[in-house]
Formats: sequence, C-alpha cells, structure tokens
Amino acid sequence: MREPCDVSQGNADFLLACRHAQEAGLKPRIVYRNLALSQLYEMALKFEPDTAVVSSGAIAAISYEKTGRSPKDKRVVREPSTEGDIWWGNGSPNYPMDERAFMLNRSRAVDYLNFLPSIFVFDGYANWEPSARTKIRVVCARPYHALFMHNMLIRPTPEELQSFGEPEFVIYNAGPFPANRYTSFMTSSTSVDLSLAHRELVILGTQYAGEMKKGVFTIMHYLMPKRGILSLHSGCNVGASEDVTLFFGLSGTGKTTLSTDPRRPLIGDDEHCWGDGGVFNIEGGCYAKCINLQASKEPEIYQAIRFGTVLENVGFDRRTRVVDFDDNKLTENTRASYPIDYISNARIPCIGPHPKNIILLCCDAFGVLPPVSKLSLEQAMYHFISGYTAKVAGTEVGILEPEATFSACFGSAFLVWHPMKYASMLADKMVEHGTTAWLINTGWTGG
Repeated sequence: MREPCDVSQGNADFLLACRHAQEAGLKPRIVYRNLALSQLYEMALKFEPDTAVVSSGAIAAISYEKTGRSPKDKRVVREPSTEGDIWWGNGSPNYPMDERAFMLNRSRAVDYLNFLPSIFVFDGYANWEPSARTKIRVVCARPYHALFMHNMLIRPTPEELQSFGEPEFVIYNAGPFPANRYTSFMTSSTSVDLSLAHRELVILGTQYAGEMKKGVFTIMHYLMPKRGILSLHSGCNVGASEDVTLFFGLSGTGKTTLSTDPRRPLIGDDEHCWGDGGVFNIEGGCYAKCINLQASKEPEIYQAIRFGTVLENVGFDRRTRVVDFDDNKLTENTRASYPIDYISNARIPCIGPHPKNIILLCCDAFGVLPPVSKLSLEQAMYHFISGYTAKVAGTEVGILEPEATFSACFGSAFLVWHPMKYASMLADKMVEHGTTAWLINTGWTGG
C-alpha cells in the first residue's frame, strides 16, 4: 500500500515569521508553498469543480465573471513618499485611494484568506538580470492562480527558495471575495489596489489571473525607472548575429506573433527592461491569446500548450477533452499561460545585448500609413507617446467599424510615471546605442 501523497509542506511557519504577514495579520491554517506542477493539478481538480485536464495535458480553468482586466477598478494609494512620482489626473490609469481605504481592503482580503481551510503561496522573481532581480510573493486562494504565477514569474531553485526570506513585494489575491462597494474610493465590488509604500497589491472581486501578471508589471514600471532602468511593454527576440529587436504594439497588431519567430530566439513576448547591460525579460513565462489559434499559423504557441500550461476560459469538448480554440462562449480573450522554456527556441536566460532595431506596430484600418517607414528619433518618440492603432471588427465586443485608439507608450494602462519619463529614457538609450526605429503597418495601405 502506497503512503499518502505529501502535498508539500502545509506548514505556515515560514510565512508567519515574515514581517508582511505579521503587519497584515495573515494567519492561515495551512499553506501550500511552491507546489510541483502535478501537485497543483491535483489540488485544482480537487477544489475547483470547473477545472479540467484537456487532451494536450494542459489544465483548463475558468475566471468566472471577470474575463479580462478591470482598469477602472485599479487604485493606487496617494501618500507623501511616492505622490510626487506618480502620473495622476487626466489620461492617467492611476486612480487614487487613501491609506485608510487600502488598509480596509487589505484587511478584508487577509480576513478572507485566514478563513479558508488552506491557501497557496508562490515565491518567485521578476527580472532575469541578476542585479535587478526582485522577490515577489503571491498569496492566493485558488490553485489555478498559484499555477499561473508559477508559470509567469521566474521560478526559484530549491536552494533559492530555501533562502528566499522576506519578499520585496507581496500580492494578496482574494479574488473570489468581493470588495465592499461602500468603502471609500470603490466604484464596484472589484478592486485592484497598489500601495508602493507598503509594497503590496490587493485583489478583490476578480478571479482573472491577468491582474496578477499586470500587477507585477505595474510594480516594475515604478521600481525600474527609479533605478535608471527603462521598463517597456514590448516583445523581444534576437538574431544569429546577436541583433536584438524590440516590438511595440497594441492588441491585434501582431506583437506576440512577430516576436515568437522560430528563426529568432525569443527573449520575451510582453514585458522587458532596458538597462546599462542590455535588455532582459521581466517574466518567466508567456500569456498568449489563443482565440482562433492554429498550429499552422502560430506553431510555437500551439506546441507550448501541454502539461503545465494554464488555459484560461478556453472551451473544450466535455467528453473527449479536445480544445476548441474557436470557442468564444466565455470570452474572446481566451488565454494560455506557460513557462517561457515551453517555446522551443526561447533564449535562457532571457537576456540580450542593446537593441539594434525597434519596431512600432500599427494596424491602421484607414489606409493612411505606409507599410514600412524608417523613423527619425523625433518621429519615433511621437509614435511611442501616441501609441496609435485601430480597433477593427472582431477585436472587441461591440466593435463593428474601424475605430482609432491610442495608448501612451503602447501600454498606458500599466504606466506609473508620466509617459514623458519613459519616452525620454527611450530616446536617450536609442541615441547612446545607435538604435534604429521602424513603423510597420500590419493593417491596410493605400486607402
């Protein structure tokens, strides 16, 4: 007779000894820390009735009501030590909240986590560059969320985990539990609250896993420029002659597809930093859109969907467990999360030299822009600041005609500093390293 499976630790001592847990009042009964993939599968299947293993070996999970980010419910604590750094006001994604409201929401999240029979913790790192590595702790209620962050953060070795110590930033994900809409600064039962002073992110009322990923990116968007390192919402790959290319583009412009080129090793598909030594990926994984995914068109992504991959809100046949990537019953925003080394030609570690080329992608639906343009520095800054593309039918619910859209730095939803700070840093680095900028129109040309 086999011994019962040891579902790794369960002991909360490592957590209770940490300053952040003591200050927040986090006192869980059982903690499952950095479980192996197979253990997270077992826990997800045990505790999440709508979770299933599909025929490819990936695990399919549902985020329920929220199937995308909730940018209008994002809050940043306005307090003296960081207030002067943050972009506030017109056009900013940073809606303010005060310290008291944050503490109320943190208390609500921690009370919920303490109430559960068990919780999950994933300790990992942001940033592949060792000198910029940042320790992140994720505390969550759902196994699927722990597995997701296992994929998206850089995974520690057993020795690194043993000596992990105090995290530098903590995410309290109490997403299954709603915010109190009568709390000051709340506009709904969803709230994603960032305190740069406490170095904590609190999630209430949304189970969409992307909030954690983009929460880490937002944190890096604040911390890295403070150290003179430029953070960028971009894809990145490298050629045989060590020529690095950065790809900027909004949803639907081809950023992920172009950066995941089988002929050029992938450094990363979404979030990067540009420092004194070159570029490096922030993440340990990829979070690819998979609506209408086809092996013939995106083979690298298709082949990455296997054991360990999280399929989020993706439809599948309940009998055969074969995935239907065309199924949009839950959302058009179906996703796959997998470790970056699931991409066969990923460059590990995800670090490269200074970029030779920057490509600004635009899906122009009005036939105004040429297919390819070499940009001057001033033109590159204009397009980087404006972040123009066109939404076309099928990219979002309700879009029936082409519609122009703009997003500063090709990712305004995640900016913390004013866009001009990122733009000026980009201009300085392009001049210093002789980087060439190109505008590529992946939409219509000639009217």
